[in-house]
Amino acid sequence: MVKQNLEELFNAMPAIVQEKLRPVMDNLLERAGDLDAAGMQDPDYEDELESITKEVNKVKYLNDQWQLMNAKKNN
Repeated sequence: MVKQNLEELFNAMPAIVQEKLRPVMDNLLERAGDLDAAGMQDPDYEDELESITKEVNKVKYLNDQWQLMNAKKNN
């Protein structure tokens, strides 16, 4: 479930952002897949989910910054 949500989020980002952040996003998707496979009963589930969430927030921040810079450039 986590991996699917991340795939949707990452696929909605512009191609340039996806291209630049591909290694990071691939790593996060792999970790999310492992987390989904382990399931919520895994004792480390919450910690790993929190760690992934922090990294996803960084990716989202970079995407937002790129969009702001692109908007300023186009105006």
